[in-house]
Amino acid sequence: MVNRYFLKEYGSWGVMTISSMAGLIAGRQVNLPALASVLSLALLINAKQAFTVWMRTPPGKRYAPGMIFILQVLVASALLIPLFQQYGVLALLPFALFPATYLLSLKVLGEHAIQTEVLGFILLSLSALVVKAAAGGGLDARLFFVIAVFFTAGVFRVRIQLKKEWLYRAIMIGYVVASVVLFLSLGYRPILLLPLADNLIFAVTRYRVGLATTGWIEMTKGFAFLLLMVVFGY
Repeated sequence: MVNRYFLKEYGSWGVMTISSMAGLIAGRQVNLPALASVLSLALLINAKQAFTVWMRTPPGKRYAPGMIFILQVLVASALLIPLFQQYGVLALLPFALFPATYLLSLKVLGEHAIQTEVLGFILLSLSALVVKAAAGGGLDARLFFVIAVFFTAGVFRVRIQLKKEWLYRAIMIGYVVASVVLFLSLGYRPILLLPLADNLIFAVTRYRVGLATTGWIEMTKGFAFLLLMVVFGY
């Protein structure tokens, strides 16, 4: 019974972990508020499972999943109190748009809609900003943007593998090219996008790998991204 409320989306956990590590690296310190923020993020991400169960449960039986969802959000919010005290609610309020938009998309469009998946990866990338801010490194929207651009590419890669449509292959190629141009225009370091060369190769060739292997490839690319960030900055 309890097991049904644990999120088993290992890709989501992987992106959250790497994004949090990026926040720690950018913040250049590991302290108690930073660790508390990681735990808070884990609870918020896991709360998606209770929300999904709540949506799929008949109206008369929604009390348990609804309470579990609310409880996780409340505990996560309590762990982030030092963050609110340090930066103020008004400074953090604009970033609340991302979880709100994601939950709305999840409810209206469903969890497998491409809009929901893109919003989900953007939301997971927000972990970097939260962890760095909690560590005392400030609200770094630049870091959030860089990580969101990198990880969102994974949505289209998986779509190519599942749908086998030229549309997604064209979108993937266009996305990577546009990301490089955008990084150059904004003065960011395009070398951070080097792991996305795999996305281009896959879009052109669609080389054969299983979904499990794809997961490991994406994790490897994520750690390569971290290494590039350590060496070159962002």
